Amino acid sequence: MAKIEIKNLNLGGIADSDYLGAENSVAEMVGLDIHSEGGVIKVNQKLTKDSGSTVDDLVKARVSCSDGNTYHFGSTNGKIWKRTSGGTWSLEATAAPAAGAVGILDAAEYQGYIYYAMQSRLGRWQIGTAWSTRNDSWATFTNTDASWHPMKIVSLVLYIGDKNYVAQVDAGTFSANALDIAAPLRIKSLGKMNTDLLIGTYVSDNVTETEIIRWNTWSVSFSTSDSIPEVGVNCFLDTDNNVIVNAGTKGNLYFYNGTSLEEYKTIKGVYTGSAKAYVHPNAKFNFNGMPLFGLSNVSGNPTNQGVYSLARTNRNYPFVLNLEYAISTGNLSGVEIGSICQLSADQFLVGWKDTTGGTTYGVDVLDLTAKATVAYFVTRVIMADRTSLLNYGLVQSCYRLLPANTSIEVRKKVNADTVFSSAITSKVDTKRMLVATSVDINDATRAQVKTSLIASGNTAPEIEVVEIGVNT
Repeated sequence: MAKIEIKNLNLGGIADSDYLGAENSVAEMVGLDIHSEGGVIKVNQKLTKDSGSTVDDLVKARVSCSDGNTYHFGSTNGKIWKRTSGGTWSLEATAAPAAGAVGILDAAEYQGYIYYAMQSRLGRWQIGTAWSTRNDSWATFTNTDASWHPMKIVSLVLYIGDKNYVAQVDAGTFSANALDIAAPLRIKSLGKMNTDLLIGTYVSDNVTETEIIRWNTWSVSFSTSDSIPEVGVNCFLDTDNNVIVNAGTKGNLYFYNGTSLEEYKTIKGVYTGSAKAYVHPNAKFNFNGMPLFGLSNVSGNPTNQGVYSLARTNRNYPFVLNLEYAISTGNLSGVEIGSICQLSADQFLVGWKDTTGGTTYGVDVLDLTAKATVAYFVTRVIMADRTSLLNYGLVQSCYRLLPANTSIEVRKKVNADTVFSSAITSKVDTKRMLVATSVDINDATRAQVKTSLIASGNTAPEIEVVEIGVNT
């Protein structure tokens, strides 16, 4: 009997489709740690809701502050929440600018203050003082963008997007127009390359051409620009020495070489005119060298939503995609992730909105005391000659660890099945250190196998390889 082996997922990650991908890639992967020890499939720590009922809006702006607290800002209601280092949440203030919407679109710590941008006004709060001393209308934007005011500090200056203007705060002095670009381009995201400011733009949902602009921050005009056929440059991922952006609504990632954008990867999904997804400007974070980003549903749930990684652990390995974390609700659809925020070297916070069965909001923390409750991978479609059925045999999950009260479950989807079966009865062989299904998958022209790693508290199985028997 021949065997199909599923292993070394850190070299393949998530495939391009259910049918095609790099060697060692799988069709789906959620909640798994494939990078901390190459060649072993582990379960990640889980995301646990940390904000309780305090946060009642999608957080798109966040600040990990030098005072030891993290601050989170309501994108529509203007509320400002504080989380102490001990995990206590409180509502500190609600913005009331002199004009424009109260929703806070971005925020940053800069030279002893936290600056926070609303549609019309730029607010400022001096760190260490009471929030009641803040000024919600410290400065006025010229163009009053209602959707985005991205912020980025470059060369000790805070830059803020305002439609086709780049505003700035330099040593406490506000300038509403440090650089202007051609309308109707609007600034949606900001990034950095060396000491240059990178500007990601958007026009409208029905204009599929936008630009990335590079500015040295001192010339009267920008240095270079490159247009791409996408609906907006959404987010600059937090990578080390590389510039990767998410653009458009079809899961496309691009590499920026300093002058132009090059096609890089596409997040696997079924994207259509009514099924779209993208990454919010602040839904990114570099977690101990691993770039993370939160993929949000725009409409139609084209693919699984959650916190993805684009990472490798060795320069000789490829960068691969992995859906590292589902949010605390466990849902992979109807999810919007507005922000990811550093908490410590070991933890981060995720601001989300979930519309599954009603709308809920929250901020999750990476829980160091519990493993993920949603952790699985699905093989790519295994196909045979349609004129001759193949007999697929037992599925054997060869484990390194199988702690007490944990388990490994296998499900199948064969031929014209549209959903996976219930868990197939399996038995544990402790001598050979494997979990094997008690029955064959049986005859099929096409098959997929789903393997779930079921944790118990802070312990979980660790798999070395999954073997699928094939009788030719």
